[in-house]
Amino acid sequence: MTLLSVPEPTDPSAGRSRSRLGWVLSAVGIVAVTFWFIRNGIAEELPPWVWVVGGVTIAAWTLREFVRTPCTMAAAGAVMVVAGSAVVAPTDALMIAAVIVGIVVLQASAAVPVWTGVVAALVALVEIAVSASLEGATVHFVLGSCAGLVLGILVGFSRRQYRVAEQQARQAERDQQRARLLADRSRAARDIHDVLAHSLGGLVLQLDAVEALLEAGRVDEATQRAGAARTLAADGLAEARRAVHALRDDAEADTHAAADADTHAAADTDPAATTDTAPAAAPDAPDAGLHPLVAAHRDFGGELVVTGDLALADLDDAHRAVVVASTREALSNARRHAPGRPVSLSVIRDGDAVDVVVANPLSGGGHGLIGIHERFAELDAGATVEAERSEDEFVVAMHVPVAGARVDEPDAQDVQNAQDVQNVTDA
Repeated sequence: MTLLSVPEPTDPSAGRSRSRLGWVLSAVGIVAVTFWFIRNGIAEELPPWVWVVGGVTIAAWTLREFVRTPCTMAAAGAVMVVAGSAVVAPTDALMIAAVIVGIVVLQASAAVPVWTGVVAALVALVEIAVSASLEGATVHFVLGSCAGLVLGILVGFSRRQYRVAEQQARQAERDQQRARLLADRSRAARDIHDVLAHSLGGLVLQLDAVEALLEAGRVDEATQRAGAARTLAADGLAEARRAVHALRDDAEADTHAAADADTHAAADTDPAATTDTAPAAAPDAPDAGLHPLVAAHRDFGGELVVTGDLALADLDDAHRAVVVASTREALSNARRHAPGRPVSLSVIRDGDAVDVVVANPLSGGGHGLIGIHERFAELDAGATVEAERSEDEFVVAMHVPVAGARVDEPDAQDVQNAQDVQNVTDA
């Protein structure tokens, strides 16, 4: 996804690419005014200065149609107003068309202040009134010209408002794209954090065990532990790749297949890596619930007391995935901050909800808890998570509605508050 950083080809403020009809109408107007200007000028024997000023007006009109940069269009519009107004009376109001177009250009252009068109119309009115008095034109002639100038202001202001609305819509789209991009990055960072914390933390424990076994002369067991560590590293790499490539929806299936192939290939290169002590097979069994995490924690040497249904059969796929990822992070924190201490994992069915509680002695630094809260924030209002110190334990409590359970919709004020919080977070 690419954020818009330059004006679009159809951006009116940066030289809008016009439709064929627009070009045709402008060309017809220029040709018609030029034709009648030349014909009437010859027939009425207009003075040379009228020919020069009228020619400059038509040239500016033509330039405005072919060089459509903001500055050029504004300059051409100003010339059309100033020069065209001077010859409105001598040409029997023929050049009023060019003056009106110039006012529309100035009033609609975002390159100049909004009052520019009004000032240009006042200047044009003064010029027309002076030239009309010199030419002996009637008051009705001046009033009719004034009506044309007002029409130009209204049309130009309407176009300006339309273009401002277009710009605001594009800016809103850019903001939405940026918000989606930041959300995707945050999700990828959270997934990578979970994977690395789980894999690298377990890898350190495995290598510590290998070192202890080698010091004790238990080479065979150390070899098995080394194989398990290698498999853990390969699985962690595969999961990290999955997290990174998850942003590419069109290639998601291919990247999953490639990651699985890399994992199995790494395991096949070392026979010891196929041992049952490999703890990182959990990601390949998403329907297994919490069983792989429990096995991995115990293989890492941790003590875990388990109660309840670890399969999480009552939860749907989305809620189960969040609970599994959050439990993985909680167990990783327990191994990191309370190594060797007993950890309890409880799964409790409470009516239309399931409570999953992970408790370990002592309180960690809170690492990874932001990711856990972010995961639950993406679920419905019935899913909550709390992480706090309770006496001498650090407890992570997850409350998730079972599949098919009805969750009351939040009222309008709650929705608005949630949106305000999200906006502050994005900012």
